[in-house]
Amino acid sequence: MVEGHRKILVLAAVFSAGLLAGIALVIFLQAKPAPAPDTSGLKDLLLNTAQQQIGLPPLADVEVELTIDRRKLDDEIERIKTLAARFGGTAIQGTGNATGTDVLAEISPQFTDQFLEALKHPEKKPVADLPAGDNQNALVQVRLRFQS
Repeated sequence: MVEGHRKILVLAAVFSAGLLAGIALVIFLQAKPAPAPDTSGLKDLLLNTAQQQIGLPPLADVEVELTIDRRKLDDEIERIKTLAARFGGTAIQGTGNATGTDVLAEISPQFTDQFLEALKHPEKKPVADLPAGDNQNALVQVRLRFQS
């Protein structure tokens, strides 16, 4: 009878060891959840594709792109606002992202060329006494891009 109990005890031990090994194997080999795919580029792609297909007119009358140092962003925005005020208009900063930001200036159309020249060449001083313009306004979009 001792022999029968020994066989049952060995069988129970083998079964328990197999059960524990199976549980450990399932836990160890369980598939890790895959990280969520990076969809940040899809937003820009969708926006650009929509603009190309729909053919939306540009927001501004004139667009200019300037490359600046990231640390000088606030100074550059203030310079653009000051220039817009000097040309009888105003400027506001748009939303920014990792590559840069946009500034939209509203000035008289007759000063657009002078404003663009002053934007592109900060070392030149713009004309100080400008005649009063008409009530029409031109929108100038200044794209400030960060240097790589």
